[in-house]
Amino acid sequence: MPELEYPPSEEARPSPRMATVHAVARVLKAAAASDEPPLSLAEIGRRLPAKRVRHETLRACVNELKILGFVTEGSKGVLWTLAGTKALSEPGYAGL
Repeated sequence: MPELEYPPSEEARPSPRMATVHAVARVLKAAAASDEPPLSLAEIGRRLPAKRVRHETLRACVNELKILGFVTEGSKGVLWTLAGTKALSEPGYAGL
């Protein structure tokens, strides 16, 4: 029987806990609700309820939220961009 070839192993990337992703999302939503400019990763880390969160973990959280389409990242920082879904809950909404 021939030996199985496994795909090359990737370097271990930080995998944030779901609670951390939700905490980052809450911070960004609150900033968007009060019309603040984009937040840097350092500012997001300062506003989190946890005492310390590693920069890699914050970066991974922002990347997850960016993949899902909740945030936009630019040279000035990260901004919550997901709009509310009031139209979806209204009666008679036909969709796209």
